[in-house]
Amino acid sequence: MNSLINRTVMPLINSRGITALRMVHLVYIKEFIDRISTKPYLAKDEIERLEEQFGVKPDVISWGDYFQSEIATTAKDLSDDEFMKIFETLKFDMISSYIIFQNKGTDFFEWIENSHADFEMKDADQLTDEDNEIIHLRILMNYYSELGIADRFFESELNWHSSFSEALAV
Repeated sequence: MNSLINRTVMPLINSRGITALRMVHLVYIKEFIDRISTKPYLAKDEIERLEEQFGVKPDVISWGDYFQSEIATTAKDLSDDEFMKIFETLKFDMISSYIIFQNKGTDFFEWIENSHADFEMKDADQLTDEDNEIIHLRILMNYYSELGIADRFFESELNWHSSFSEALAV
């Protein structure tokens, strides 16, 4: 059975640490990430091995589970406005990663890896704006590659992304 809320989030709900606003967005992000991901968070044989070893399946078995749990726990002490910034950033980045990397060849991926390696040892205060853009591109590239992001976006999500991008450009 596929649950709307991962068991890792239940203690927060039980302690009344999640508002209705957050609950709606946590359910959405899990569904969204699971829908666009083509690669598993855990392989079936790994899930079976863990279940055999511990007698239960792991709580986090899909990318949707992972990001739902991560947002819920990371933002538990933040305001609803800060929670929404995290939620919207993740949603925006997932769509952006697909748009940016969908038709790129290995040269682009290698350029990002090599560029990132060039300044990996720099202190954060020594990074240029271009360095920070490459760091962000690498994060998006990792989302695209590790999740196997596919074009399973709803038209409303792409419209939201487009309107968000246009607002950032202004």
